[in-house]
Amino acid sequence: MKIYLIRHGQSQANVQGIYASIDTPLTDLGQESLKFLEQNPPQGDLYVSPAKRAIQTAEGIFARPGKIEDRLLEISYGVLEGLTFSQGQESYPEEIKNWMKNPFDFGPPQGESIKELMDRVKSLLDDWIQLDRDVVAVTHEGVIRAFLALILGQKESYFKFFVENASLSILRIENGFSQILQINYK
Repeated sequence: MKIYLIRHGQSQANVQGIYASIDTPLTDLGQESLKFLEQNPPQGDLYVSPAKRAIQTAEGIFARPGKIEDRLLEISYGVLEGLTFSQGQESYPEEIKNWMKNPFDFGPPQGESIKELMDRVKSLLDDWIQLDRDVVAVTHEGVIRAFLALILGQKESYFKFFVENASLSILRIENGFSQILQINYK
């Protein structure tokens, strides 16, 4: 089976540099950047994060929203939602310091740790492996990084990946063996 992971197009939150698992729409550039995938969309069961930017991306590529899957939502930034990193440091200096020291076990106040994100993504991955069908997921950078780290079996590799907006990454899982076939195809 193959898992096609599509990061949403550029959103207003990306341009503003704010933490956002909240809803922010795609920019005009974000919409335009989807054209390469519209021409040859990957095939499989379509799952989409409930965030507006992911739904807009799926509709732009596939002309339909797909099945909404909450486990594809970006990591929750809690009280940092809508803030830039500097604003977060200014408002929550101690909490940010603790989060940066150990992001796997701690998240921002009222937010998720990377471990919680990876547990959520692992649950979804296990469900898809049971289905044993090709899957297309329209989601977010943090979620795709979690998938890649899980496939490698190294949680620390989460920080080694940069996933571009409107890019396609492909995983293959066969007979219990998993591979990363491609990252950031555009």
